[in-house]
Amino acid sequence: NEDGGGEGGAEARKSSPDTGSDAGSIITNPSFFNRNHRNNASFRSTVSDSEVESFPNQKKLRTPSVWSSKSSLSAGFRYHGGSIVPSTTPSPETGRTYLFEGLLGKERSNLWDQMQFWEDAFLDAVSQERDMIGMDQGPTEMMERYKWLSASEKKRLEHEEDRLLSTMLYNLTAFMLMLNVGKNELKQKVRRLLGKSHIGLVYSQEVNQLLDQLNNLQGNDIDLKPLTSRLSKRQTFTVHMGTDNTGDLIFMEVREDGLVLRGVNGVMVQRWWYERLVNMTYSPKTKVLCLWRKNAGQTQLHKFYTKKCKDVYYTIKECMEGRGNGDLKGMEPGGEFPVEDLASGEGGLLHVCMEGVGLLFANSKFFIRLEHIRKCFTQKGGIFVLEEFNPKNRQIKQRRYRSSMGEDLVLSVHRVISIEYSKQLARKST
Repeated sequence: NEDGGGEGGAEARKSSPDTGSDAGSIITNPSFFNRNHRNNASFRSTVSDSEVESFPNQKKLRTPSVWSSKSSLSAGFRYHGGSIVPSTTPSPETGRTYLFEGLLGKERSNLWDQMQFWEDAFLDAVSQERDMIGMDQGPTEMMERYKWLSASEKKRLEHEEDRLLSTMLYNLTAFMLMLNVGKNELKQKVRRLLGKSHIGLVYSQEVNQLLDQLNNLQGNDIDLKPLTSRLSKRQTFTVHMGTDNTGDLIFMEVREDGLVLRGVNGVMVQRWWYERLVNMTYSPKTKVLCLWRKNAGQTQLHKFYTKKCKDVYYTIKECMEGRGNGDLKGMEPGGEFPVEDLASGEGGLLHVCMEGVGLLFANSKFFIRLEHIRKCFTQKGGIFVLEEFNPKNRQIKQRRYRSSMGEDLVLSVHRVISIEYSKQLARKST
């Protein structure tokens, strides 16, 4: 059933992607069909028709998009996802004025040409980021944890460290370019920091590729990378140490790889990795959460009082199960894929995220919300087909793109849809 809607919808969601043809797979979005259960009645605005007619004409309207326009200092390109994409330089009437532009010109400070300043800024930023994601423990504690990890967990930890450093160096390069630092000095400083950081080949290659394209870039042409602290999911609960509310008040952060206990001043008190937790229980009657943790060869019991003990328990349980399934920490579902629009022949990037699918071309950009995606599938010749539902005219538009990563693209969209559908089921069950 290609639509996957009626009786076969539930079965299709549980199984792997249906085979649309011998050429590729087909994915149907359950979120698209769930709209049938919503209230489709139209609602009038609180503003009357006469008031709407009297509104002043807005000459400068910004189209919603996952990408922002570049400054007038742009060299006509943007560096995104490891590739240079041609972009049009906005005119002064429609363009934006960015904060960094005010730091240039006649009043530009000589501080931006001091390489030691940038090195200090890099070290401070790394230190702050490590503190944000809970990697600021001492070397003894790090080695102790590393010793107890499995081979796959050790590799994961190494990748997390490399990703943090490479992302910081990548963004540092972008900031130095914005402030018009000499490109030769910029390359020399970043390559020295790259060598000092001992980053692995996979992540250091991303920084080296950026430096190789630096002569073609100017201003804010480099799209910044999101920090791991922004991508990592965490929930914070207020708990009391002990069995009642007379104990010390602390904040318990539930992260994807462990628990962080912080004092009321925000300073990290303890860090507990999930691989060291032996058991966990809670009592809804006494509102006490019990955690058993291995430490120095002994199993220690820790009790916490909180009115949300059930929520804390299931949040920790969910994170521990996700960790066991091997989901990489900080890896956002989705990804970026090079595509060619078969209608216009333009090349560009297709970005899959939890909100939907964004497309960026040299002369156009737009975003398709996840709930408007009806289905997607591949055809022979690396053709990726995306069907979009337009709620205004209730028509379905089929978009076709050629991509060497068509199969990966379908799987990426499918994963995002599956995660969102699982969240919907969880919300309904609660």
